[in-house]
Amino acid sequence: MELALTVQHGQDDQLIFAQQLGADSVVVAVENWDAATLKAARNRVERSQLKLAGLEVCRPPAAGLAEFCEGLGRAGEAGIGLISVDWRAAAAPVQPVGRGKALVAPVPMVAAAPTLETLAQFLTQAGPAARAAGVRLACRAGVGFLREPQQLLELVPALDLDLVEVAGAGKGAEDLIGAAGAKLAMVHANNLRQQQQAFLDEGEISLPRVMQVLVRAGFAGPMRAALPPGMVEDTDWGHKGRAFDLGYLRAILQVIERTGK
Repeated sequence: MELALTVQHGQDDQLIFAQQLGADSVVVAVENWDAATLKAARNRVERSQLKLAGLEVCRPPAAGLAEFCEGLGRAGEAGIGLISVDWRAAAAPVQPVGRGKALVAPVPMVAAAPTLETLAQFLTQAGPAARAAGVRLACRAGVGFLREPQQLLELVPALDLDLVEVAGAGKGAEDLIGAAGAKLAMVHANNLRQQQQAFLDEGEISLPRVMQVLVRAGFAGPMRAALPPGMVEDTDWGHKGRAFDLGYLRAILQVIERTGK
C-alpha cells in the first residue's frame, strides 16, 4: 500500500511538502486536459523525486464528454496510467464545525444524482477511450451509487473507494474491499461522526481495521486522506491537516507491518 497526498497542479510547494512528509506518491488534481499540462504534471512530480499515482478530475458535463475522451488519449501519451473521476454529489453550502471548532464538511446521507444510468452512458464512451489510451479509469462514487455496490462494481472499470461515502450509504468498507478485489484502484481515508466529517482518529470508521483489511487483501495502490478539516491558521489546501493525516496513517501502517496484525 502507498500512502499518498493529493496535490494541485502547478503548486510546487505542495510537492515539496509531500516530499518532506515522506509520501510514497501523489495524486495530481488537474482542470485542463491539454498535452502541455499533462506532461508538465508528470514532469514536476518526477523532478520532486515522487511517484505519480494518477490524476484526479471532476466528472465532465455531457457536452464535454468528447473532449474528456480526447484528454484520456493525451494522458496515455504522457505516460499517466490512472485517472480517478469524481462522481460524488455536490456538498451542501452548510459549514458545520467539529472537534475544537474545526471546519468540517457535511456528509450526504441520501441518494442523489447522478444515477447509475448516467454513469453507464459516460462509460459507454469513456471506457473504450481509456482502454485505447492504456489508462485505468476509476470512479470515486457517492452515496447514491454505493447503495447498489454490486451494480456499481459490475459497471466501473476500477473503483476509487471513499470511506465516508461508503459509511453514508450504510455499507461496510471491509465487505466492499473484499467485493471490489482487483477493481480497487485507490482509497480515500476519511471519517465521519453524526453525519459530518471528522478527524481521522475519531468517528465511526476504524481506520486501523480498514487498513488491516487492505493489507491482508494485498492492496498495493495509493491510500490518501480526503481534504482535511479546517484547522487554526491552516492554508486552503490544508498543510497542517494533511501532515496530521499522513502521520496518523503512517503510524497505523507501521504497526500493522511490524506486528503482522
